Amino acid sequence: MKLSEFGVRWPVTTSMIFIACVILGGFAYTRVGIDLMPDMNIPVISVITSYTGAGPEEIETRITEVIEERVATVQNVDKVTSSSMEGVSMITVRFNWDTDLSEAANDIRERIDLIRKYLPDGADDPMIMKFDMSAIPVMVLCVTANESWEKLDRIVDKKITDALKRLPGVATAISQGGLRRTIRVKLDRERLKATGVSGQQVVQMLHAQNLSNPGGNIRSGSVDFLIRTPAEFTSVEEIGDLVISNSQGIIRLKDIAEIEDGFAEKSDELLMNGRPAIGVIVQKQSGGNTFAVSQAVRQALPEIKAQLPSDVEIIEFFDSSNFIMSTVNNLRSALLFGGIGVFLVILFFIRDLRASLIVSTTVPTSLIITFLLMYMNGYTINQISLSSLAIALGMVVDNAIVILDNIKRYLDREVNPRESAIWGAAEMGTAVVASTMTTVAIFLPIIFTSGITKIMFGQLATIVTMALIASLFSSLLLTPMLCSKFLRHGSANKNSIFERIGSVFDRVERLYGVFLRKALRNRMKVLAVLVALFVFSLALIPLVGVEYMPQQDQGFLFMEVELPTGTRYEETTRVCQQIGEVIRANTPELKSYIITTGVTEDVENMIFSPKKASNYGKIEMTLVSKNQRKAGAKEIISRLRPILDRIPGTIIRFTTTDPIGEMIIGSSADFSVDIYGHDLAQGIEYANNMVKALAQIENLKDLEISQKLARPEMQVRVNREKTSALGLNVSDVAHGVELYFSGDRTAKFREGGEEYDIEVRLRPEDRVEISDLDQVNILAPNRQSVRLSNLATLEQALGPIRIERSEQQRYIKVTGQVFGTDPGTVINRAGKILEEMPVPPGFSWAFSGNEKERIDSFLLLMQAAVLGMILVYMVMASQFESLLAPFIIFLSIPFGFMGAIQLLALTGNRISVVSLLGFIILIGIVVNNGIVLISYINMLIRRGIKISHALIAAGKSRLRPVVSTSCTTAIGMLPMALSTGDGSEVWVPIGFSVIGGLFVSTIMTLVLMPVLYSLLQRWLVPAELRGEN
Repeated sequence: MKLSEFGVRWPVTTSMIFIACVILGGFAYTRVGIDLMPDMNIPVISVITSYTGAGPEEIETRITEVIEERVATVQNVDKVTSSSMEGVSMITVRFNWDTDLSEAANDIRERIDLIRKYLPDGADDPMIMKFDMSAIPVMVLCVTANESWEKLDRIVDKKITDALKRLPGVATAISQGGLRRTIRVKLDRERLKATGVSGQQVVQMLHAQNLSNPGGNIRSGSVDFLIRTPAEFTSVEEIGDLVISNSQGIIRLKDIAEIEDGFAEKSDELLMNGRPAIGVIVQKQSGGNTFAVSQAVRQALPEIKAQLPSDVEIIEFFDSSNFIMSTVNNLRSALLFGGIGVFLVILFFIRDLRASLIVSTTVPTSLIITFLLMYMNGYTINQISLSSLAIALGMVVDNAIVILDNIKRYLDREVNPRESAIWGAAEMGTAVVASTMTTVAIFLPIIFTSGITKIMFGQLATIVTMALIASLFSSLLLTPMLCSKFLRHGSANKNSIFERIGSVFDRVERLYGVFLRKALRNRMKVLAVLVALFVFSLALIPLVGVEYMPQQDQGFLFMEVELPTGTRYEETTRVCQQIGEVIRANTPELKSYIITTGVTEDVENMIFSPKKASNYGKIEMTLVSKNQRKAGAKEIISRLRPILDRIPGTIIRFTTTDPIGEMIIGSSADFSVDIYGHDLAQGIEYANNMVKALAQIENLKDLEISQKLARPEMQVRVNREKTSALGLNVSDVAHGVELYFSGDRTAKFREGGEEYDIEVRLRPEDRVEISDLDQVNILAPNRQSVRLSNLATLEQALGPIRIERSEQQRYIKVTGQVFGTDPGTVINRAGKILEEMPVPPGFSWAFSGNEKERIDSFLLLMQAAVLGMILVYMVMASQFESLLAPFIIFLSIPFGFMGAIQLLALTGNRISVVSLLGFIILIGIVVNNGIVLISYINMLIRRGIKISHALIAAGKSRLRPVVSTSCTTAIGMLPMALSTGDGSEVWVPIGFSVIGGLFVSTIMTLVLMPVLYSLLQRWLVPAELRGEN
């Protein structure tokens, strides 16, 4: 018994099956989480090693190169890059996709354990960190205060971050900025000289005299006593009274230093809308739901605020759930309006309200079943999953339309409804199964791709496939049953508007029949005209730009401000504040902005803020929603650029993307070139020449070189013979200098259950001039203090801010942003310029970042398309039992591509990974119409109808279902294509690609296929059938 016959003969059972699916699907819908994107397991591990006081070159040779050599041998490593900065080595290991990161991290840990003895003694143990998308902030809050500012750091830690960490789904809440209470021991250089005491002695005594040690147990009678030596400082005054030396009389700490209970000396600044603030970054747990975490934080904030002083204010700077919900709501609206449009199209073509409602039930039924399958597979409601449903929206009714149209043909012949439903569905059952399988076949290869392509579109392919299978199940089981119950011959009102629409369409069918008859009489002329139009449309391809991914306007602008090298962070802050005021005055779309300047001492934050210099500042701006502003992010940048260029002494660079992209594809810039070579000075010179040459490209802005020999250094050249004679080594000298000028914070002061740093450092006035460096004392093993000038010489030099490496060789990255055109055009022009430039010996260059990912993704999608077409061909060849018939259908695909390209060009969209996906979807849809038409032609010929008459009869008979299925698919995607809200940049190119391709390919199906069939009838139709005709 066929599926359609089962549905008609067992209507109650069929109803119960679908009602159960709808109930379970509705329940699943309420349980599916909400997020922006599918879960991503980015195969990246970072190895971070601190070596305080070491310069970038020393970090490179003594740490980075040693670790790189070992981690590069780990299985499944794709690429190893590194950055050696002052005091820090950060190595990024990218693995092949689908690598088990836990196992990879263990392999790295084992290899590092083997070479740990080769690392410098003063280096910290390497930190191994797996990249987790949950590390990207869910929310960023800013806390400001007036009277409570000095206490705000403790208020934030104890009353805000601690409360946020307890919320469900929150992994951590990290604070940044503010004043941190510190016991500052400000050493007086002259007093140190006079007493012969060194800074190392001070640190040693602070540790030796500030402890609380257990001493075991002692029993007295029946009581066990714990032995403890409580000798921690109980007050700041007690620290000052500490005896440092008694060799020449008692010398207390307060005799050689000023003891201040104050705040740590600031080296960075955070400002919110121009006011000092503390930033609070909220991160979700791995695998957590972004929207749920954000909602939990929002609900907790009123209670948290109630416990704060009245002058403390919490301001929301960034909440990822706003963009997520706006994006999801836009897609929901597109689904809703698309569904309404699909119903109206069905009503227009079927001209029967009952029949239209029967077909339309396929939409909610299929989508709800798909939600059930999504829930079972652990998917979330996100940008990709909802886009998938919007794409499938118009396609899920195609099978039902074809089935119902054939059932109505039998009803019009006055066959009873029950038999009409069984026979009509059975007659077209093979065709709809084949058409569904061809669409599924085109999606299957996408599921087996890798990398970003699989993450972005693997889920899309899976969900569309689920929806299509659900629609096939519904059209073969539910649609015939409903038709047998609710359709009758002549049930439509002949005086209604539907009948008048029908008469119009009948005239269209007659006109189409006349046109097709003439086309079949002039087959070669028609073919020549179509080929000429195809060749002409090829000229449009250069007009459509090329890019990797459409850039989303998420309402953020990132600006980097660079001042002359060596500029103190205070001056950088002042200039950034000035820029902030200019931005505020000239950007009505601005919501708020954060300024961060200076040097961070948090190693973990270096993953997201890799620059480490006082002359750099960053301004992050949030804009109002896209629906509330007329200008896009890049238009705002174009408006601000000429205004900000007037600020002297600054280099300002913009981007609309988050630097997190650098962790995934190596660069978040539109344009990126890597220069490989060892000689840093020569490489930087070559990079500067490259930037000058590229500057002539008008649409390429914000050019930046990743490395510069521009950091002024005072190099301490240690005389090893002199130090050895005194029992010292280079490390002793380096750590002594570090203590005086950077400070030692290893000793702690505890009070009220809290722990505070005791910072030992020269007082600020003793570390102003270069000559101050020469006069510090280093402690020798014999407890004598030795002047630095007796152990080393000082040299001024320019050193690199950072040294970057890729695949164990040095490289320099040149990046830029593209405005006013597509990145592909700029890259092509840049390639020609760079090929004409002389390349220094030992150097090479290559495009990287987005361009490399674009090429890789394009190749993957093209491979998927070719494999998909082979599968589609095999399905059609099996259905028609012919090797030639599928080629006739395939010939409409290139015309569909041309239609897609033409509409992309007209709407200003570009060929990208997203639009290529639209092309692939188009292949599956285009062949469906051809299958329906060719199947009907073959059926008529087998019934003995003359070939020329069969071609015209089939064309007229299938005109309505072919046009209606194309229109439902196009109308279903139209709201998605016309969307302008948040997140629309991702799915708009898919909509226009499919709509443009469908428009042209539908015409080709109705005209080109009958003409080609007529030309190739000798090979398509068996001789006995040709003879009978």
